Amino acid sequence: MLLVTGATGHVGGAALRTLATRLGADAVVGLARSAQRAGRTASGGAAFRIADYRDGAALARAFEGVTGLLFVASDGAGRDVVEHHANVIAAAAATGVEHIVFTSIVDIAATSPFYFAAVYRDAERRLVESGIPWTILRCGLYADLLLSNWLAPARISGVIDVPAGAARVAPVTRDDVGAAAAAALASGRHRGRIVELTGPRAYSFEELADVAATRFGVPIVYRPCAPTDYLLHCWASMPDPWPHAYSTMFASIAQGRYASTSSGVLDLTGRQADSLEALLTTAPP
Repeated sequence: MLLVTGATGHVGGAALRTLATRLGADAVVGLARSAQRAGRTASGGAAFRIADYRDGAALARAFEGVTGLLFVASDGAGRDVVEHHANVIAAAAATGVEHIVFTSIVDIAATSPFYFAAVYRDAERRLVESGIPWTILRCGLYADLLLSNWLAPARISGVIDVPAGAARVAPVTRDDVGAAAAAALASGRHRGRIVELTGPRAYSFEELADVAATRFGVPIVYRPCAPTDYLLHCWASMPDPWPHAYSTMFASIAQGRYASTSSGVLDLTGRQADSLEALLTTAPP
């Protein structure tokens, strides 16, 4: 039996539906934090088990009989996410899970300024030390996040004003990450490997503005701002921990940590990763 955590989210949901279609709905289950959330999710016919990342005993019950686990990383305040990751890995080890595919990030370096770099570095360390065969998927910046947080709002403001400098990013869609993760779990052939998942092209933020302007049919420009001004803007519009998370993410981007491209999606799924332009074709005009 395979299990997908975070199955009510974008990446986990895409992976669950892919696995249910490929292997049959009886071969895979999703994990949700509540029955209400599970009931609102299209699962391709797969059943759900219920457990919160904070509840180690519930996780252990949910993992009974599971041989392969797609561990979609948690989200939220860093301290909480460290606990969530630790609980999932401990429960998997205690119940005899034979393979874990974990969705990490490309930027886990000790020198990174990113708020979540240490969080994911800790999770990777715990996973490697658990003794469970693992596959780590290090994901680039999600194209969907880029669209919803910066490109789509620029349709109204006409400006992408972030502290990215002249850096480039190679955004990857959440659907591609879900498909790649499902393939890695179903095949089991990539144990002990770290695979980077990015989009096929790295864009400067000027190019991102041009792509968005073309798609939305309005003038959009990139106007780099000071990191402190961006943090002030985030404080005015976001709850914690997101002002610190996003401002430090752009500090990491400005250092070029999200600029590389990889063939990871192609290697795992057999098809090229979608471009940002392809994602934007599905966005409302």
